[in-house]
Amino acid sequence: MKGASPIFTKRFDSYIWIRPEGRGTFLESSIIKDLVESTAADGMRNFIIDLEACPGMDSTFMGMLAGLGIGFRKNKKGEISIVGTTEKTRSSLKELGLQYLMAIEPTDEAWLEKMDEARRNLDLFDHKGEVDTEAHVLECHEDLCIADEGNLRRFKTVLDMMGSDMAPKALADEEGSD
Repeated sequence: MKGASPIFTKRFDSYIWIRPEGRGTFLESSIIKDLVESTAADGMRNFIIDLEACPGMDSTFMGMLAGLGIGFRKNKKGEISIVGTTEKTRSSLKELGLQYLMAIEPTDEAWLEKMDEARRNLDLFDHKGEVDTEAHVLECHEDLCIADEGNLRRFKTVLDMMGSDMAPKALADEEGSD
């Protein structure tokens, strides 16, 4: 996708390693979502999202992670592990409730021993697809609110501006807390 930062990936044993390089934004999130969904459809079940070279993420990027986590939890056909976080990115993920949907900095996975090797042997992912940006951004923000209802207040303006069905609930929650 034009303007997106590079994303590197590779299949190792039973997992796919995905490494965005640069800030994680709505542009990269749609590419990673397509990559995970297409490889999951082909039978892959374990995904490692490596944020070591990703200094920050916008809410759409984190919403994409939430949506993938929700989907895997619902159909019990996959899991996501997040590695390489900074204190700030880890805090942001946990503040939005993503630790309930995926492993953030797991310590007991067998693939952890191969992390350095995986990082050295990644290939640039060449994504050619296009995405309906507005629909993608809305879906990601709704997924954040599904992940944790406390996020309704946080993202009510975005939900309202984009015409989400969740916007009235966010507004009702806001009025009920006054």
